Amino acid sequence: MRFCTILLLILVAVNANAQNGVHLTKGATVLHNVFNPDSVPALQNGIYSIAKEMPEPIGMDETVKAFVNKERQRLANNHYPNNTSKRSALPPMVIGGFIGAAVESTPNDNNMAINNDSFVVSVLNSNIGVYNANTGVLKKNWFLEYLPLDKVNTKPGSGIATLNRSYDPKVVFDPVSNRFIIVYLEGDGSDDTRIIVCFSKTNLPTDGWNIYKLKGNPFGGKFWTDYPMIAINGEDLFITVNLLKDSSDWRDGFTQSVIWQVPKSKGFNTADSLPYNLWSNLKFNNKSIWNICPVQEAYQPGSAGLYLLSVRPGDVANDTVFLHHISDNYSSGNAQYSYKILKSNKQYGVPPAAPQKVNGFRLQTNDARVLGAFYNNYKIQFVQTSRNSINGKSSVYHGIIQDPQDANPIVKANIISYDSLDIAYPTIVHAGNKVWGQQSLITFSHTGLKTFPGTSVVYFDNNGQYSDIIRVKQGQGIINSFIVDTAERWGDYTAIQRRYNNENEFWLAGSFGKSNDKVGTWIGKISMNDPTVGLQNFRNNKISNAFPNPVTDAIMIPFETEENGEVVITIYDMSGKVIMTMKETKEKGEQKAFVNVTCFSNGVYSYTITSNQEPIQNGKFSKI
Repeated sequence: MRFCTILLLILVAVNANAQNGVHLTKGATVLHNVFNPDSVPALQNGIYSIAKEMPEPIGMDETVKAFVNKERQRLANNHYPNNTSKRSALPPMVIGGFIGAAVESTPNDNNMAINNDSFVVSVLNSNIGVYNANTGVLKKNWFLEYLPLDKVNTKPGSGIATLNRSYDPKVVFDPVSNRFIIVYLEGDGSDDTRIIVCFSKTNLPTDGWNIYKLKGNPFGGKFWTDYPMIAINGEDLFITVNLLKDSSDWRDGFTQSVIWQVPKSKGFNTADSLPYNLWSNLKFNNKSIWNICPVQEAYQPGSAGLYLLSVRPGDVANDTVFLHHISDNYSSGNAQYSYKILKSNKQYGVPPAAPQKVNGFRLQTNDARVLGAFYNNYKIQFVQTSRNSINGKSSVYHGIIQDPQDANPIVKANIISYDSLDIAYPTIVHAGNKVWGQQSLITFSHTGLKTFPGTSVVYFDNNGQYSDIIRVKQGQGIINSFIVDTAERWGDYTAIQRRYNNENEFWLAGSFGKSNDKVGTWIGKISMNDPTVGLQNFRNNKISNAFPNPVTDAIMIPFETEENGEVVITIYDMSGKVIMTMKETKEKGEQKAFVNVTCFSNGVYSYTITSNQEPIQNGKFSKI
């Protein structure tokens, strides 16, 4: 298997500061109802256990695992206070997992979130399941259509509103309020189109939900809402959707994308009215910008406002990236919208359909829209599905935007691709620490001529290197459950989240092919092998030299900056040759840089640190 990494340099072409013609609509929607999961019949009788399946493969043999445990203990005893510290040279570990929400007759558009109390909310197109993350036991499940209860117009005997269609659920855990938010859609026509927004009443998703409805055709006419994406900051929930023409789908009916901004506190507190900002008429060169992905801040509560990203997802080849920004929270009363236009010197494009292991059966990969993004340490990382022009495979485009607040942000990206696999529907989560680090985990769906569809993950470390692919869940059959032809719906997205009260614990949701050729949902638990992940403080904050020294794997270099600006760390071998250069934008104060040196040859190395092009520190260390 050959791993192809193509470096992309993205140049800024246009800076659009004030976008003429953008519309801001202010309004409110009333509380629709308060839903109690216990008020509807259970889909299953009581609480039942799901047989836990061990992920395959684990990703490490026993020798490697023993080595990791030894290194973890050594690092914990010698320096790091967090006993989950691991080697950055090794790929992430699959700890376990269980089957999540499943309805075999619908596309596997699955999403998940986990709270600090070990509750997982798993959503799949028309079904919701609440699980105990520690045991994989299902606590409660119900259909999406149970949430917007309508006491007047109901199905006989069920107390469920008559609906045209319920689909595209997204869920997020809000660590500020310790609650969940679910957003999904109802209806696929202008006379029946709504955005259902659900706020959990407590930290327990079985305790009840406050339900609100936003109009799916807010400006009237023959339009309906499709494909929601969500993110939160400390105060607000952001929802982006696409408005489509009646009797059409996302491929030929797109008219515009809009951004909803609502204060979370109103929804959590059962307010009679949920206010909102609605941003519309978002255009470039008089053409609507298609599909906008909100950028989730890695740590909450985060900054006021939010960044958002979009590309030209339906083009065979294009080089445009739009960086949107909402400047403030709803409560300020003065939030402003703007965007900048970034141009790539390497084109992305619509990916090909992905072949399955049975000849003639394929999986749809849709388009090249941005599917996931996060912001941390003055950087945005984002992922999308794209065609790799070298091997023709469906691949993952991973981009990094440096200093998005600047007039001319710099963007670099890679294409993650495999000759024996087609991969699609990626999403991404921050996996570094607050002090220094651009580490991330990227999960995606995989399939191949010799591999049944499943879910994988790769790790991107602080030195810009990727781990080997880890197959979190391998399939047992093809996927052929939704439509009776060879281009099967794969599922339009996946999910991955860091657990906020355990920064070296990550959970993901993806799909896999079952032995009956139907589709299944897998909830997987991942842990890292990088000693810099999740570390915030050290036992000795006044260390002035690189530590440990000598070093075998990862070294920490402490330093201090007197002003905000760009910090550059350069490492040299004894001949003076530059071995590695790291650049970060940092605020003034005490800093710690972490460097993976596992690929260095044994010997003595020197390093220099400059801040705003002025030297501030130098030193040496030995690699053994």
